[in-house]
Formats: sequence, structure tokens, C-alpha cells
Amino acid sequence: MMVPGTGVAAGLQAASPAANTDWKAQIEARRQALIAKNGPGTDVAERDELLKMRGEDQRARGIGTQGKGAVQIATNLTAIDNALTEELKVLVKAKGWPTISQVGIEASNAAMLILTHTRDHAWQVGMLPELENLADEKKIDPSALALVIDKELVYEGKLQRYGTQFKQMADGSIAMYSVEDPGGLDRERAEVMLPPIDVYKGMLAGMYHLKVSNKIVMAVAQGK
Repeated sequence: MMVPGTGVAAGLQAASPAANTDWKAQIEARRQALIAKNGPGTDVAERDELLKMRGEDQRARGIGTQGKGAVQIATNLTAIDNALTEELKVLVKAKGWPTISQVGIEASNAAMLILTHTRDHAWQVGMLPELENLADEKKIDPSALALVIDKELVYEGKLQRYGTQFKQMADGSIAMYSVEDPGGLDRERAEVMLPPIDVYKGMLAGMYHLKVSNKIVMAVAQGK
């Protein structure tokens, strides 16, 4: 089981690797700058559709519905992910990737969440060049894209870049997949508006009600 952090990155990102005491304020400032640059979105219908899709994705993973017990994941999760993937493909084909200026930051991140969880890895990796360009142009949230980048790297058996992907261990804990630059991880995360890794681990522990192990695991290429 790969634990990607689901919607964690959407609202809690970091802006400076050296200023952990005020990272929340810094990421909020960068988030607001993205909103100011792009506006609230103009396509209300597409925005509402994407937010509805996000709700389906999160409910299927037990996010936002669990109490203090273990997260209950839908037994038909694969079918739900496949249906949401096809729905997102239709939107992208008709109107292009949902940017912040098009649908607002929340709905744009909702689209990225669906892409993060898609089972269609060929489509996922094929979207990366366009999405990286959009992030460079400040048209989408880079923190949401970071999860897709890491997921593809792990899927290919490579070192992840931002430390967003975790594996559930036999003892029920979760452990981070190996990263490219352990010493510079918080710096890499800050560049794409992700919180410091220790903060992120705490968020995952709270979300999934699982212990976060200090172990590091190596990714194994899938689908080969």
C-alpha cells in the first residue's frame, strides 16, 4: 500500500527550509500570491465538478469521515479511481488541464489529487511535462504536483524527490520511500511549497492514525 498523503499538501505547504517557525505564514503568503496572480477561477461548472470528484476520492479513502479508529478504505477503491480518472480525462480533453485561473486553486488541486491516485500510469507520466511547465509559470500549485512526481518516481523504482510517498509496513506503521537528497529534503520541499518533513510526518500520522517509522524503504519498480 502506498500512502501519498492524499490531500495533505493542498492546504499546508512550506516556503522556506530555514524558517520552520513561520512556515505556515510563508506558505500562506505564497498561496495567496498564486490566487492573486490567477484569480478565483472563471469556470464555475467545472470547478464544482472537480470539487465533487475530490469529495468522492477522499470519502473512498476514509478521509474526513473517520473517527479515532483506523481509516476505512472503500472495497471498490480501484473502480472509484478508474471512474474518476475517466471523468478527469474528459475534462482535460475538452478544456485542457484545470489551471487556477480556470477553476480556482482548490479545484485545480482537486484535479491533481485525482491524477495522483489514477491507476493509469502511462497517462499520469505523460501529463508531467505539461504540468511542470504550468507550475513553472505559476498557473498551478507546485505542492500538488510534487505528489504526482514522487509517485511516478516510486512507481519506476527510483528515489523520490520530495518525500511525499510512504509505504505501509507489516507492523502497521508507515515508512518513507528513499529520497534523492536526504540532507536537502526540506529545501526541496520548501521550493514547491511543502511543509518540513517532520511536520508532514505528523500530519500523516494524524490523518491515517498510524505510527510513522523512522525506517527508510527502497522503491521497487512496478509493472515491469
